[in-house]
Amino acid sequence: MSSHIPLPKDKNSKSKLFATVSSLSSKKQEHIKYIETHPFNYRLTVVAPAQKEADFRSAFANIDVYYRVNLKLADIIDPAFIQAYIAKDGVGFIALSAGRRIDTDDVFAIDGNGKLVMSVCKDTYEVLGLVGRQAQFPLERGARFVIEVDLLGSWMDPEKNYFRRLHSRLLSVFDDRIEFFAGIYDGKTGSSLKFDYPGATECTPAVEVFAIPSVLVPDLAASTFITAEQPSDEWLEQAHEIYEWIGLASIGARVLTHPDNSAYGVYEPNVQRDISVITIEGMLSPKAISTAVQFMLQQKDPGQFFLCVWGNEDAPVSWSSSEHGYLLSGEHMFAQAYQPASGKCITFQACGPWDAYS
Repeated sequence: MSSHIPLPKDKNSKSKLFATVSSLSSKKQEHIKYIETHPFNYRLTVVAPAQKEADFRSAFANIDVYYRVNLKLADIIDPAFIQAYIAKDGVGFIALSAGRRIDTDDVFAIDGNGKLVMSVCKDTYEVLGLVGRQAQFPLERGARFVIEVDLLGSWMDPEKNYFRRLHSRLLSVFDDRIEFFAGIYDGKTGSSLKFDYPGATECTPAVEVFAIPSVLVPDLAASTFITAEQPSDEWLEQAHEIYEWIGLASIGARVLTHPDNSAYGVYEPNVQRDISVITIEGMLSPKAISTAVQFMLQQKDPGQFFLCVWGNEDAPVSWSSSEHGYLLSGEHMFAQAYQPASGKCITFQACGPWDAYS
């Protein structure tokens, strides 16, 4: 099944969990699409067979440095900046304003595809005087507005009126520098490249690895879940159980090794295995994540593994440039269960109430 299945079935629930079963051999490569269209990620966890830990650590080592930098918005649209970091062939540039809340502040981002997204308060929008649209999701009090600028468009020419007005308004309203987390990445592999902008400070992702022995792991190869042709009540229940297990494993929950001491029941069928949990935190390139996953899938018998990725709660967009707000949590994350032997991947996408993707 490659169609989105919303979970739970309760129509009154505003938060959504989508489950998709896709084929690893499909030309659509849906499992990769869900990774690469989610630009702003701050944490990922890989749950893998313990004996494969070294292989997985090596594969995800391409998730490398990112930068903290202070930029004026007017400098971002400068043709020299665009040519050096955004329009350069084979390069992706991602940036997200730091310390700004999507429900109360003006937030700015560059999405990796050359688009500057400005999600601003009503007062800022009125003073700025640029054309945008009213956001689907407001502030805690009052409306907010979204302005998008294609930095790769032909109109980004200092000789054109559009550019002159844009530059003038950004320089006037946002005269102070804004702190960003930014990364410049190889377009094919997602590996970090040098961001040599003056004043940019290099940051290194934090990595944590721990082992959990004798864990009951969902045995997807022996399950009918990934071969079902239509969703049923049982299928929906199983989807919840698998998703719940991935979440518990990603935090090393004790209940996975001592299920008899709680009401929690591990998904069945299951098998006892030693697992390793690898967590990386920082600004994470979606292309680097997808490259690491594809590398592991090409290895001989990588075993069943799981991936969990958390999106920045204050990012202005989630999947495929869908508008994103906060409300209760700002949640937008995804988890994937890979079963290479069966050639299947299960993708779970969790969207908060204020996310246009849902």
